[in-house]
Amino acid sequence: MLLRVLVILLFILSPVLSPGQADVVPQEYLVKAKYLLNIPLFTEIPPQAKKGTGYTICLIGDTPLESVLETSRGVLIRNRPLAIRKVEEPSQMDSCQMLFIASSERHRLQTLLPEAQRRGILTISDMRDFTRLGGMISLQTINNRVTFDLNLSAAGKASISFSTHLLKLARDIIK
Repeated sequence: MLLRVLVILLFILSPVLSPGQADVVPQEYLVKAKYLLNIPLFTEIPPQAKKGTGYTICLIGDTPLESVLETSRGVLIRNRPLAIRKVEEPSQMDSCQMLFIASSERHRLQTLLPEAQRRGILTISDMRDFTRLGGMISLQTINNRVTFDLNLSAAGKASISFSTHLLKLARDIIK
């Protein structure tokens, strides 16, 4: 019952995305964007990752999430205005609190994940086996529903922790 309530709250309380976006990107990415906007509410990142005045979600690789998230720019995430930033290289991740790694960047995981971990950046992707490859949160579409897996070990190495509410909602947890 608690699980169902939390899932409903996750979507009801999420920042509003523009209704016109449904015509441009698949519904799946609208849902994934809501996850990206709400996961920070259930995550603690280390002090060194809280640089700047905003909460910055960085994106690397080819994904429609940039255009979807753009309409939420400035929305408050943990009392900080949301910024969206496209990065090309790990050296550009200075202001990131969260890094979404597109599937197109699978070949670069051996470089991206250790650098993000060293900086205390939360890593999220929708690529297959992302948590098994060392990422922290993997968004997966199963039976037309977006769900997620967590890698507690990877998060712990970056001094990132997840609330018990998020742990209860995860489909799979790697310890």
